Amino acid sequence: MKTARRKRQSGLAEPASETPLTTFSSDLLTPEEERELLTSFWDCKTELVRNLIRHFHRLRAHRPPLEPWPMAQFIREYCEESALQISSIRRLHDRYVHYKHRLASANIRLAAHVAKRFRHHSLSYADLLQEAVCGLMQAIDRFDVSHGTRLATYATWWIRQTLQIAVARQSHLVSLSPHHLQELGLLQQESEALAHGGKHLPTPQELASRTGSSLEHLTHLQTATRTPVSLNAVLDDDSDFKLTEAMPDTQSQTQQQNNERQEALGFLMENLRPRERKVLDLRFGLTGNGTHSLRQIGHLLRISKERVRQIQNRALEKLRASAERVGWEPSLLLE
Repeated sequence: MKTARRKRQSGLAEPASETPLTTFSSDLLTPEEERELLTSFWDCKTELVRNLIRHFHRLRAHRPPLEPWPMAQFIREYCEESALQISSIRRLHDRYVHYKHRLASANIRLAAHVAKRFRHHSLSYADLLQEAVCGLMQAIDRFDVSHGTRLATYATWWIRQTLQIAVARQSHLVSLSPHHLQELGLLQQESEALAHGGKHLPTPQELASRTGSSLEHLTHLQTATRTPVSLNAVLDDDSDFKLTEAMPDTQSQTQQQNNERQEALGFLMENLRPRERKVLDLRFGLTGNGTHSLRQIGHLLRISKERVRQIQNRALEKLRASAERVGWEPSLLLE
């Protein structure tokens, strides 16, 4: 027992060297060891922020308050590759990472334990464990050593919060923000309260008035969280008629309309002169050769840009007149 304690204490003292450890033990820390490690982590974080500001004067305008989370964000944003070229900053950053990873290793079993409670949801256990570790790392960044509580107590809430958000995002076909997820939870609570109190399903107007949201916003939220229906689902239990068979084939209808428009356009263009047909073909890409500008067409036909415009306008007038004579919509010809 004394040997194991000496090993843990030696592990806390070694980060003071220039080459920190990269392999960490998942052994639990005693309250005294954890307090000592958290104090060293805070001192290292404070000194790292001071060194960054001392060497880079432009960061004085972004000096964070002496609080764990703003200082962690400051280090994450401004401790870049150029800053790590300075030996003093690099040593402090290595110690900072070492302390943080040692705290995470000592609480990794806590993250795994909380993640197991969410295994019945849609995420795999590997994804749940990854989200739990992210919550643990955020808790370490946010933890204030002056609180007087254990890190595990504080980290449990952040781990559970991260897992709840991850599971909620995967539970719906549309990805929702944490704010919308909170609104959805409030909506569910109010709906259950109205259903139990009045013994009837609440109307959208009642829910909107109870939650303080507009009816339009409530409708959008309910639509985004609607349960998806498979296209292979049958419409009736007594038959094999599937939902896909009841849906219109819009692709074939669009293809048919395009073919009819192309056939009508070809029929009307027979009344045009060869040069007029050539100009419209080059201008609008009727034969699939791409569109051209008036200048490009003039260069190909060896005429001026203004002359091309005149031929184009005259040809379009002829097409509209021919379409009106046969009773077709002129606007459908060159869409």
